Amino acid sequence: MATTEELYISLDIENYKINKSNILICQASLLETLKRLHKLKVLSRQKRDLKIKLYKLITSTLSEIDSIQKNMPTPAVPKNVHKTIETKSKGSFSMRDDIEDELKLIQEKLRELNS
Repeated sequence: MATTEELYISLDIENYKINKSNILICQASLLETLKRLHKLKVLSRQKRDLKIKLYKLITSTLSEIDSIQKNMPTPAVPKNVHKTIETKSKGSFSMRDDIEDELKLIQEKLRELNS
């Protein structure tokens, strides 16, 4: 006879096999999930380590760039050079104006031809 803690029921063989296979499939899927979680933990640890390494490399590179810039001499640019740069930039605007004028002329000619 069964004690109060134990309970026995009878099942059909087919139901038993189906239920047993479902339980085994669930256990297998849980184990696969645990395996994937472990891999994710490992990958997240590697990602964190790589981020730290990248941060250190970037900071060292930036400090080297700063030290190189401090050691570079500053060029003395004569005032004549500044004036020529300004005149060249003004010349580019006049070129744009010329192009816009040409476009207006072409559009007017097109209107005359169409009308």
